Amino acid sequence: MKNIFVDTNIILYYLTPNNPFHEKASLLVKKCLAKKLNGFVSAHSLTDIFYITRKFFSVADRREFLLLIVSNFQVIAEYQEDFFEVLNDPDFFDLEDGLQMKCAENADLDYIVTENLKDFKNSKIPAISIEEALKKL
Repeated sequence: MKNIFVDTNIILYYLTPNNPFHEKASLLVKKCLAKKLNGFVSAHSLTDIFYITRKFFSVADRREFLLLIVSNFQVIAEYQEDFFEVLNDPDFFDLEDGLQMKCAENADLDYIVTENLKDFKNSKIPAISIEEALKKL
């Protein structure tokens, strides 16, 4: 396993130490930062992270963190066709997850790493947990 799509929630788990997935998420993100794994994120994940973490971090801290991510992860943009496909597919109940699946598919990645496996059951790219990803190293 070399090329993994990192679900938005994994990065949020890394940033917030008071959750049960923080330690494992930290290990995974650090492996991407150290270039032991090729980490990929969607462009919309970055805006989501910036917005969601506003209650916990200053604007300067959020910018610094996102600069770290965009410097060390590949950012995958969504296309207009991706929105049409996800919005017209009755199997997709969550726009964000659907777009993340499309990004991983468009980039032909090995896995999507998430703790919300049920939300990715319709993915063409296999979804695995953080623990599974760390074991596959």
